[in-house]
Amino acid sequence: MTIHKSIRVERPPATAFKAFCEEIGQWWPKGPSFNGKDLADMCIEGRIGGRFYERYSDGTEYDIGQVTAYQPPGRVAFTWRAPSWEVATQVEVRFIADGAGTRVELEHSGWVGCYARTLSLPRRCDRLSAQLMLTRTSWRRDA
Repeated sequence: MTIHKSIRVERPPATAFKAFCEEIGQWWPKGPSFNGKDLADMCIEGRIGGRFYERYSDGTEYDIGQVTAYQPPGRVAFTWRAPSWEVATQVEVRFIADGAGTRVELEHSGWVGCYARTLSLPRRCDRLSAQLMLTRTSWRRDA
């Protein structure tokens, strides 16, 4: 199963890319996350091999994945693995110029084998992806 989401934002690709990658901690939902801990920050290290991780209120961190592609302003990709999953999934986000704005395309793949205990997980993540792409993106607002 592969989740596909797309949204058009009224920002140039470089601005959308920066907001998604460098400011993810500002627009990602806070609250309980992996391990039941309260999320304080979400970070993507801007380089191939960099970490994609959560930082919790107590100062501890969890490495969600690793950056597999970092090509500003057009593409970022990383692995994504919850603590209970046996394997990681893959996320790719593309930023495509579309007139004066950008079409942001997200693809989340590799679900086979990572959700054996919870068959509804991809559907829940599909809803989360839609929520993040369509309503939680502070970078969609006027600056």
